[in-house]
Amino acid sequence: MRLYEYEGKEIFKKCGIAVPQGALVRTGEEAQQAAIKIDREVVIKSQILTGGRGKAGGIKIAKTADDAKKIAQEMLGMELKGCKVNSLLVEEKLDIANEMYMGITVDDKNGEPTAIVSAEGGVEIEEVAKRNPEKIASSSINPLYGMRVYEAVNLIRQIGLTGKTLISTSKILCRLYDVFASYDARIAEINPLVITNEGEMVAGDSRCEIDDHSLFRHPEWQDLRIQRIDNLWEREGVKGGVNYVGLEGNIAVMANGAGLTMSLLDTIEDEGGRPACFLDTGGGLSKERMKNGVGLLLRKAKSDPRIKVILLMVRMMVSPPDAVAEGIIEATKEVKVKTPIIAIMRGRELYQKRAQELLKGSEVNLYSDIGEGTREAIRIAR
Repeated sequence: MRLYEYEGKEIFKKCGIAVPQGALVRTGEEAQQAAIKIDREVVIKSQILTGGRGKAGGIKIAKTADDAKKIAQEMLGMELKGCKVNSLLVEEKLDIANEMYMGITVDDKNGEPTAIVSAEGGVEIEEVAKRNPEKIASSSINPLYGMRVYEAVNLIRQIGLTGKTLISTSKILCRLYDVFASYDARIAEINPLVITNEGEMVAGDSRCEIDDHSLFRHPEWQDLRIQRIDNLWEREGVKGGVNYVGLEGNIAVMANGAGLTMSLLDTIEDEGGRPACFLDTGGGLSKERMKNGVGLLLRKAKSDPRIKVILLMVRMMVSPPDAVAEGIIEATKEVKVKTPIIAIMRGRELYQKRAQELLKGSEVNLYSDIGEGTREAIRIAR
């Protein structure tokens, strides 16, 4: 789950990282009042969950409060990089002497947190890596001990900082790691970390992405994550404990496991079919999750005339056959739709037979052979 800039800065502030004076606004009048309170030039920043706002016109400077009102009115409601701008962050314009970059992320190769710092900030770190790799330094962090001050000092010294700036920056890096660890982040980033003409160090921007698997520890964000999913079907999938991805074909596809679902999509494509969606229920199925997944596809088929058939594949190694079959039956009873359903049942022989017995006489067409079931779905879709 990615946080908005203002949300990341609220966390930074709690953890002792300085941020510019500012306010979140949703109207031109609120932007005007925020600028009056700040009482100097302000930066008006669109709050969207994507990068590159500045180049796309999503960050503007207002010299007066009236300018802030006018600019805010122009920006609110605009489409920016595929996102609608519903809120703005109005902040004091910083007197910038220098900018740098710092971030904590997870190194997928070794599974450890990694700190990355750069003497050049305000641009994407990937650009700096290509253009001036010598300006970047990184170091793994032992999660048992966290980021210790001497480790931060040794890392930041590599990009040429010395004296008080070195010490101050090192302390901020340690605090950024506290943000990363305390909030179960996948990435916590300050870009740019601004050094002002007065020598203060301020987080000019924030980027925080929280690991979805940790949201049970952060109930205040659990509902926010769902609300921020724009696609209705993806949002319904998350609510029902399944993963939905929309595609452009006419065969609605579901399986219990991401790898299994992807292999089924490949099989459909190889046979000349066109998947309409990717729905993964995950393993160890419950009746409720099976019902939610099938019900979602039935509702999707009811609202989308492009979908001609629903293809389910369940591999029952640990998933109980009674839960699988009962979930399918209950979904078909609740959502009445004429779209044909094909179910490929595989797995342990006893489980497979039990599921087929329970589904016999239902609206579901049963197959045990993947090729046969897939080809029949494609035939119907055509």
